[in-house]
Amino acid sequence: MTVRLNPDSNPLSYKQQYAVDKRVRVPDFLVQEDAVRLLQCLAQETEFSSAFNVDGSNGVLSDAQMRQLTPTDVQSLQQKIHENAGRGAGFLYGRNNINGKNSDNPPPLLREFTDLINSEVVLSAVREISGHQDICAASAQATRYLPGNFLTRHNDFHAEEGRRVAYVMGFTPGWHPDWGGLLQFYQQDGTPRDAWTPIFNNLVLFDVAHVHAVTFVTPFAVDPRFSITGWFRAKPL
Repeated sequence: MTVRLNPDSNPLSYKQQYAVDKRVRVPDFLVQEDAVRLLQCLAQETEFSSAFNVDGSNGVLSDAQMRQLTPTDVQSLQQKIHENAGRGAGFLYGRNNINGKNSDNPPPLLREFTDLINSEVVLSAVREISGHQDICAASAQATRYLPGNFLTRHNDFHAEEGRRVAYVMGFTPGWHPDWGGLLQFYQQDGTPRDAWTPIFNNLVLFDVAHVHAVTFVTPFAVDPRFSITGWFRAKPL
């Protein structure tokens, strides 16, 4: 069974809303059954690695490698990650690269999702919504935010990759805003704007120039925050 768009969803109806501030939320993007299957795949079948930044360099450790660290090693790593974050450049979250040159051998169902967002139906809709007629492909990575995970303030502009529109496809039902993990938007000077709570089967689109972050996930968050994220690009993967 392939991953299917919700036939009752019409992303093009959000074109006018996107034009106001170059960001929009499209609810019930997928057939509900398929969204549930994707959540189960992310929670039970996907191998994640922890991505982080230490001393200005990006690092990755698989879940198995993280479990092999001693408590002292974990504490030291966390301290370095937090020191970087305190200077405004840091992140810690789980990821699995689904497509592109550095694919992490994801489950077939995740590849089916990337086939869908790279279909002409979706690409043409995003071109129409955003006005970027040069969009030709979409990258994708599965993400998992656990307590203590975060992504500090940044924008997603990347000329070499030709990024045009960022997306976040939410797969976490019943997320409570008190748990953190919010998609926080900022003005260019760093002044906070509004924050969007993760919503199940909800597609977020926003221009890569938007300054944003994923806020710190609290220790009392009950569930992981799962999503598939990436960029609609003007250059092939």
